[in-house]
Amino acid sequence: MAMGFAWLALLIGPEKSWQFGVVPFIVGDLIKIGLAASLVPAVWSLLKRS
Repeated sequence: MAMGFAWLALLIGPEKSWQFGVVPFIVGDLIKIGLAASLVPAVWSLLKRS
């Protein structure tokens, strides 16, 4: 995300780049992080049984 922000900032400016290139994706990223964090213990327990 940081590289995309930097590239977009060169094209349209940092304020618009933050507004259109980062903010719309924050909620989705937080949801994915939460799902991954909650699934890690379950996956580890499945792997230990094998």
